[in-house]
Amino acid sequence: MAAADHHHPGHEPYSTLEVYDMNASARQDAHKEFVPHPESQYPQVADPREASKYDSTKPEVVDNNNSNTGGIGTGTGTGNNDDKEVGIAAAAAATTNKGRRICGLSPRLFFLILGIAILVIIGAIVGGVVGSRSKKGQSSDSSSSSQDPATGEENTTILSTSKLAASNWTDPQGVSHRSVFFQDPANAIIARQWESQNRTWTTRNISALLSTSTRGPIAPIPGTSLASASCDRRQASKYEVHLWFSETFNATDRISWVISNSPTTDPDFWVYEPSGLTTWNNTQLAAAWQRCARDECPGTFTVAYQGPSGFIRFANSSGWMNATDPVVRGNAVSAGASLALLPGSRNETLFDGLTLASQRRPGSMEISAFEGDARWKEYDGTLLENLDPAQTVQFAATTMNEWSSALYVSLLRDGSLRAARTDGGNNTSSSEITDITFAGGEQQSTNFSAIAMTTDAMFYGIADGQIWEYAVDEADPRTFTLVGKVWPII
Repeated sequence: MAAADHHHPGHEPYSTLEVYDMNASARQDAHKEFVPHPESQYPQVADPREASKYDSTKPEVVDNNNSNTGGIGTGTGTGNNDDKEVGIAAAAAATTNKGRRICGLSPRLFFLILGIAILVIIGAIVGGVVGSRSKKGQSSDSSSSSQDPATGEENTTILSTSKLAASNWTDPQGVSHRSVFFQDPANAIIARQWESQNRTWTTRNISALLSTSTRGPIAPIPGTSLASASCDRRQASKYEVHLWFSETFNATDRISWVISNSPTTDPDFWVYEPSGLTTWNNTQLAAAWQRCARDECPGTFTVAYQGPSGFIRFANSSGWMNATDPVVRGNAVSAGASLALLPGSRNETLFDGLTLASQRRPGSMEISAFEGDARWKEYDGTLLENLDPAQTVQFAATTMNEWSSALYVSLLRDGSLRAARTDGGNNTSSSEITDITFAGGEQQSTNFSAIAMTTDAMFYGIADGQIWEYAVDEADPRTFTLVGKVWPII
């Protein structure tokens, strides 16, 4: 029942119910809604069918000095006076209802439209929830929509500032495997993993898989550099996939990594390892697995990064927490210097050493070699000249022709690539690759924002929010042939 408004002048009370005095003769109509109010201070509403008998133009008059004249209170009054007041009240209520407007509409029309709008909104919400659940049930590869923290825009696939990492390995049955890592809009690290037997890609949310880790969920910096390396040492029964990234600990950026120790038998189990390796702000990362010269040796994982003072440093699995010696002086490189790291060259039937490509000032890509004497040569040769650090995004590298040559690629801020090829076991000669051609399949944008390469001459790039895979022609590395889309799956 609507209550009378005693607080807002200019608004007349009205009721949708009919209220009667306990002694009123109108209560005899059994079909009417009946609310007993023997002490009521409100006017009594007459039967609308009797409204024509009353003069609705006269104001309501209440005689406070005679309880028998107004029909208000518990006095008996006269029937005529009672009927007259009831008629006046009914006419006033009708006039009030007729003149009332909400947003320029009659109350009935306003609430009708409001009800329809509410039903439409509820239907849209229910439909959206049902559709989302249906899509999620159709494929475990589907990703939910979330907001990109870098732009504030909706992005259902890849973080706009995401980097890429990739690595490859071969299992005991001779099946080839590749892993491609990136960040989604929620900063989670996502892995797309491929195997050659079934020729299928599988999606794994590494952040979600580690959410219950006793060492805590991982918290990669948005847009962190990513670096991956995998090993497949059959003699030592060691098959692992590693990924390095940056996190912030107590306002300091440090390197952390995750490991898949059993990628064939338990691919969803990953181990999280935070480290004490502090870095320069927004350091780039590069990683490699170096095959050991002895059959029983499991090999060594190595990561290159930029330390707090700007020096290019490296750390390996012989002691991740230890301070590392610099490879390149800080005054020789730019902040956020681009890096690429490859396993060493073939020496007869074994592999030995590492090769690091780093961005040098004022503008070049230089290589440094780590050889059998366990020392780095700080300067070993120039791969690319006129490479402005301010216009360079990152480096990537791959081996070719049974490890006898290598290809180093630089991604520029305009999305284009520059590359250099080295030949000979120790990178004894190099030449720039010009006019890289992207061929095969449906043509799409090659305006890349991030790149990565595996050691089996596969190239990956993010362009227009999608990850594309290309095979490098090892005989003519100017040609990158499209293999297909890695992500998204639709």
